[in-house]
Amino acid sequence: MKPATKNTIKLSTLLLLLATNYSLLTAPVRAQSAEGLTAIPPRLEVTVKPDGVTSQTIKVRNESSKERIITITVEDFVVNDDIGTPTIITSTKEDNRWAASSWIQVSPSSVKLKGGETKSLILTIMPPANALPGGHYAMVLHSPDSQVSIVNSTGASIETKVGTLVYVTIPGNIRQNATVKDFTAPKFSEFGPIDFKSIIQNLSDVHIRPVGSIKVTNMFGLKTADIKFNADGTNIFPGKIREFQNQLAKKWLFGRYKAELNAVYGTAGSIATAAIFFWVIPWRFLILVGTALIIIVVIILALKKKTGGKKETNEKVDELEKELETLKKKYKDQ
Repeated sequence: MKPATKNTIKLSTLLLLLATNYSLLTAPVRAQSAEGLTAIPPRLEVTVKPDGVTSQTIKVRNESSKERIITITVEDFVVNDDIGTPTIITSTKEDNRWAASSWIQVSPSSVKLKGGETKSLILTIMPPANALPGGHYAMVLHSPDSQVSIVNSTGASIETKVGTLVYVTIPGNIRQNATVKDFTAPKFSEFGPIDFKSIIQNLSDVHIRPVGSIKVTNMFGLKTADIKFNADGTNIFPGKIREFQNQLAKKWLFGRYKAELNAVYGTAGSIATAAIFFWVIPWRFLILVGTALIIIVVIILALKKKTGGKKETNEKVDELEKELETLKKKYKDQ
């Protein structure tokens, strides 16, 4: 076999190996933890009638090794971003339709906690007779003396003030409505995974917790995946929007896909829906495989041509030998 033919076969073999082992790299994810105060539970949901009374038990735990005096206060809060960050309201409580702090009392209002100690608090909610139906919100805030903070292993200072978010629902004629403001994914990708971003706006008088799924089907209408939506039970506050992230955790995809979002919310089981289309074509992989196949075909044709040439040469040699034998016999007879 000629050196050029050997090099061609080696090149095609290398291309095939690259095609079958082409992959994407992933990065590790790290998590951190820190000491401080812990509010138990971090969120409390209560339904109480106007002019009614209800009591709940909450707890606060000192995660540090030092003894602390904790002051407990109740503040109103709102959410102004699309990731659900609570912000304490500094204006008067009367200006806030959703305020509930004036209805809530906590006993005791101050506790001393040893390192690692947990203590219970009694939270009493007393809405007035004219309380509007829908959601009302407050935060039970635990503040250590002198706003002491802990330094973690990286040297960063960590604020120890924490709180329990209190969601109070007043029953009655409550409007419940929501809409999907945005539902997107990359229109074209080479490989998965595919990231989905959903933005839902709550038009209700009370917080909602939309749950459901994102159904993904391929170009033939067959189900590719059924992704849980809002699996951690995230709430959306009245009049606010919330962004959700989901992922189609598949790498090898090909063609046109449809994604349908169905999010159920509210006590009546209303549904917010949206649908999008996207393409996944591993074009570099296909080019690599195609190039390798073309090279293999060229090599096969070259080998066939070479074999055919040798056969033709052998046939000519056989004919010449026959003619020579004929001439020898002719001159021998003469």
